[in-house]
Amino acid sequence: MFSAGACSFSVGSKVRCLEALLGDKENARFLVGTTSLQQPNQIHVLDFDSAANEVTRTQVYAHPSQVQELAPSPFAKDLVVTCGKRVGERAVATLWRMDDLSNGGGGEERAGGVESPTPLVVLTELPQQKLPVSSVAWNVGDESATATLASAHGTALRTWSLLVGGSEATVQDKLELDVSLASSPTAVGALRWDPHHPNYVSYTLGGSVQTWDTRAKSVAFAVEDAHLQAALDIDYNPNKPFCLASGGDDGKLKFWDLRQARQPLLALAAHAHWVWSVRYNRFHDQLVLSASSDSTLALWRVSSISSAPIVELDEQDFMSEAAAGADVVDTNVRRYAEHEDSVYAVAWGASDSWLFGSVSFDGRFCVNHVPSTEKYKILL
Repeated sequence: MFSAGACSFSVGSKVRCLEALLGDKENARFLVGTTSLQQPNQIHVLDFDSAANEVTRTQVYAHPSQVQELAPSPFAKDLVVTCGKRVGERAVATLWRMDDLSNGGGGEERAGGVESPTPLVVLTELPQQKLPVSSVAWNVGDESATATLASAHGTALRTWSLLVGGSEATVQDKLELDVSLASSPTAVGALRWDPHHPNYVSYTLGGSVQTWDTRAKSVAFAVEDAHLQAALDIDYNPNKPFCLASGGDDGKLKFWDLRQARQPLLALAAHAHWVWSVRYNRFHDQLVLSASSDSTLALWRVSSISSAPIVELDEQDFMSEAAAGADVVDTNVRRYAEHEDSVYAVAWGASDSWLFGSVSFDGRFCVNHVPSTEKYKILL
């Protein structure tokens, strides 16, 4: 639980997306999708062994196109939706089943000892729209019998009911929303459901962050100028309703109360270049990760706006952080520089709330831990 060593693994291809396998609560397991133009694309299943402090590739799945986005099911560990794009074709969102997820072999062995990827099983595709799909998201707050997905297609949002049974899945259209803005002709970027209100879905559009109420079919909240030109990622606070974090092309990490969004609750000069990924710790909202094309990953303490602020720091912590010019409540805990290329994605582990993975464009996957001193400040 309190190990601190870092380790890495290279998938050997270009990568832009990474997600933890949230449906698997027993293993520190991550999915990495490749986006190569020259080589066959794949989804790699990477496991972290805390006892050996090493990353192993336990399975490789063949994917028919560049993996632009991964969305593992939060309910079933063998289901994943991908946004995939072949050269010269439109992107397609597909629901797959990952068979033999834990066989430990990484694929079938061919002649000469070379392993061939395991095929994915197609369950269904989301129906094509006027514009290609760019993002998908599961509604983790929906407790109905059928799962709900949202998909972005240019400036249109669609929601879908998904019923999975056996070797097939049924997808039904629920709602279509035109979210275009006269001030921003750009397409929807990041897409997130509100975990506290299952009828709210938030998304980035140009430099803004918008929230639609799918029940009322209208805008519920809007942060018009969240970032300079492009808000690149958002994530909801898991413990405080109406609160989310955003990262953008201005290198800033900002925190918002959507009900009073004229000014951010907190703004941090997080990186020297674009912030591509922002993730709250799923249990301890004092901790937030940001990843950037400046090749670094940063762990932040944002205690002052969390659900459980750190009331006191011991004298040694207070003096050392104050001497470093840091805010003793909200500060950069550590900056990780294991990557040599743009860091496009970061994800907290599903089975260990203190562990997180990151991936850079060159295919390097790294695992790190929250420092023990920081854990004790939260737990004790």
